[in-house]
Amino acid sequence: MKFRGTLWLILIFVGLVLYLALVEVPTKEKKDEEESRSKQALQFKVEEVEALDLIRPSGTIRIQRNPKNSRWNITEPLAVPGEDGVINQLLLVLEGARITRVVDEAPKNLSDFGLQDSPIQIELRFKTGEPKTLLVGDSSPLGHDTYIKLKDEKRVLLSFLDKNQLKPSLNDLRNKALLDFVTRDVTAVDLRLNKDTQRFVKEGEDWKLTAPVKAQGDADEISNFLNNIRTERIETFVSETPEELGPLGLDPPLIALEIQAEKAKQSWTLKIGKPYDDHSYYAQRGQPENVITVSNSLVETLSKNPLSFMEKSLVSFNDADVTAIESRDGKATVHVIRDSSNLGRWKFKNEENGTVDSATVNTLLLDLQEARIQKFAPSKQLKLFGLDTPQKELTVFKKDGSQETLRLGNTDKNKQHSFVTRSVDQSVFELDTDTVKKVFRSREDFKDKKLLKFDPEQVARIRIKYPDKAFELEKQDKQWVLTQPEEMDDLKPFVGKDILWTLNNLEYETSLNPTEVTEDTGLGKPRLTLTLLDRSSNSLGQLKIGQQATGTLLLYSQLTGDPTLYPIKDHALSEIPDSLDHFRKNEN
Repeated sequence: MKFRGTLWLILIFVGLVLYLALVEVPTKEKKDEEESRSKQALQFKVEEVEALDLIRPSGTIRIQRNPKNSRWNITEPLAVPGEDGVINQLLLVLEGARITRVVDEAPKNLSDFGLQDSPIQIELRFKTGEPKTLLVGDSSPLGHDTYIKLKDEKRVLLSFLDKNQLKPSLNDLRNKALLDFVTRDVTAVDLRLNKDTQRFVKEGEDWKLTAPVKAQGDADEISNFLNNIRTERIETFVSETPEELGPLGLDPPLIALEIQAEKAKQSWTLKIGKPYDDHSYYAQRGQPENVITVSNSLVETLSKNPLSFMEKSLVSFNDADVTAIESRDGKATVHVIRDSSNLGRWKFKNEENGTVDSATVNTLLLDLQEARIQKFAPSKQLKLFGLDTPQKELTVFKKDGSQETLRLGNTDKNKQHSFVTRSVDQSVFELDTDTVKKVFRSREDFKDKKLLKFDPEQVARIRIKYPDKAFELEKQDKQWVLTQPEEMDDLKPFVGKDILWTLNNLEYETSLNPTEVTEDTGLGKPRLTLTLLDRSSNSLGQLKIGQQATGTLLLYSQLTGDPTLYPIKDHALSEIPDSLDHFRKNEN
């Protein structure tokens, strides 16, 4: 029995919920909507309007909706596209106008309300139904409401309506889009500023400059340029049928622009003349040919230096696509190629040149990708920049058989930048001194400059000999012990590994033939001799350190069996011990 009673309660509750959801709530919403609509001065919805007339003493403006795309067009007094946002906002104001009260059901004199010869009349025509005309009169004495009247009704109403929102001018209602092109469709741009002409042409996805110089274009820079033009708006409409363009600076113009879209078979032209006022200029489009004004910002955009549209990257490549690099410094040329068995390593094309420092080559590629051009030089006279006979050249070879070359010319007056040209477009530009050093490398830069090449695991003994003392370390099991000048097995941690790491990474700055050195090198009686031996007492390498080279902080060094002199930095040997205290574990 209790269960049956509970079930009935549940059914009653469900029934109440369904009643509220299906009957009561929709009915209330419908009543609220009907009540809201009953307070509308004009009962309509914006999307129902297909035409409107703004009737004023100065004349009538007729506006028609295009049924194909719902865009607005002005038909009188001019046949021109309308400004959709402004027209739709006007209709929203009218749709939202609410009646605050009925002033008079049958007024005897409409002049009392400013409605006899209403200064503002708005006629709306709809897709279905009769048209409606709203007469707008004076403001109420309190100034918050406005007297209004429907043309086919007698009663006068008060509405909380702002008359200023119902007074858009023809200029306000006209479409102010300057040029209606789509940026991605543009294939060519011609721009003439005074007597200087610049031209950009799109080939596939790439842009190229053909005037005033031939160069690779910066796709992002050109797209931004076009987008800035596309978003510009007309400021004012000056004359629909101009008689004289000369006084406006439009014949000839200060700036002439032509934008072409080849696939769409369309083009857009724009001329800009003299200043109209402090913030705008006279302008004229190709179609229509009326005179308008445009903002200073557009003139600034069109006045950009054409060289700013050039590609700022030095060389365009993917690291994995580079197969070889050739660097020329004067008459000396070095050619490195990628090691096919290890793509991260490089070698000299001529094996006699020695071993390539692969890290240097990989860093060079990274530097080339990150380097950016500072400034372009407009002149085509390569001789002016020392580029007719360049001092240095760098060529990058790619998998597809193509190659790109950079050529280095003179420095500027301040010695802060150098002039460079590239084969891809023959443009002349400036690079800062630091970038030049990174990009244009000498033969020595590519060489592996490690003096001692050995496997640390093969080293069993280390000899360190000074003129007045000597030290010898021996590896016993996995520990290093000191055997000379005294035995010491309780050494400072990692002392042996630190010495090997220092020697394994010891690099020379340059290489010299002994005949090129006139001063005493000190290598006859070296200040330090370092010897590495394996377990069979075979030498893994011996290095002698001599005197300091005159006027430098470099020490002469020489490998046993190699007459070449290798200057090295003094501080590179800072980890080599020179006293017993440096070996002791308890050193303070």
